[in-house]
Amino acid sequence: MKVINLFDRFLKLQSNSKTEPLDRILRKDEDLEQLLKLASQWDLDLENVQRWLLSEPYQENKKVALEFCEGLEKEVKKIEKVLNTSLSGEICICPSLMIFDGFARYDSGNHRVWFGVDYPGASQDYLKVLLAHELSHVYRDHQPNVWGFLGKPLNQVTRNEYIDNLSATEHLASEGLATLFSQVIYPEIPLSVHHYYEEHEMKWCFDNLSIIEKAILEELLSEGQDVWKFYDEDIIKPGSPGRTQYFWSALKIRNWLDKKLTISNRNDNYLKVLIDCHGKSALEFDCFTSE
Repeated sequence: MKVINLFDRFLKLQSNSKTEPLDRILRKDEDLEQLLKLASQWDLDLENVQRWLLSEPYQENKKVALEFCEGLEKEVKKIEKVLNTSLSGEICICPSLMIFDGFARYDSGNHRVWFGVDYPGASQDYLKVLLAHELSHVYRDHQPNVWGFLGKPLNQVTRNEYIDNLSATEHLASEGLATLFSQVIYPEIPLSVHHYYEEHEMKWCFDNLSIIEKAILEELLSEGQDVWKFYDEDIIKPGSPGRTQYFWSALKIRNWLDKKLTISNRNDNYLKVLIDCHGKSALEFDCFTSE
């Protein structure tokens, strides 16, 4: 997978133009201008971002980001070796603008992973987990059975078609697999980091598994099937963390795979089965039910 380092470009532009408004700095580079357009779809406060970039706490974020950038290509190759393939597309290492850490943006058979390497508070472990998570998405989206129901070659599937046909089950399958995949790539990293949680948030999820399951299953039975709402905090109940659908779907898929390995007499190991499941269509994931 091609690596494009927009973060270094950004730092050079910023160091030469510290008094200029941030949007003007970003528009000096074609790729950074595209990042600005994407980030503007969220609640982007450029004045606040610019103050943060000039603050003392940001220097630690920048230090972590630069260290991660140095080893990035090695980490990408490590993941591709596990997947036994060269991943399609490009990963753009960029400023987070305090908005996003990473997302894989698909369009017409190609992926561009926007990777906000200076995301507030991100550690080396956090960034490694995020990298594996996003590359899992890239790998899955290029498996023939995943989008085969659209009846056309992958390179003809537009961004709008991709979004319009992204079902609740596909979302759960994709995010669950990505959460599990980062765990096998970096098993030494604490489980809470793979879920982007603090330790107390991880504990909350395990302690409240039954009500998480009840809420998600009820949503899957509803007309809207809006499982994306679980990105928000306080959705399950006051005090619940966000991304509970990641936690639940990863747990359901892990239990599902463990049962398959127990029943099977093959010598498949967990990693192989997990990677193979990246190629299954959403309809094959019959694990998103109550026990």
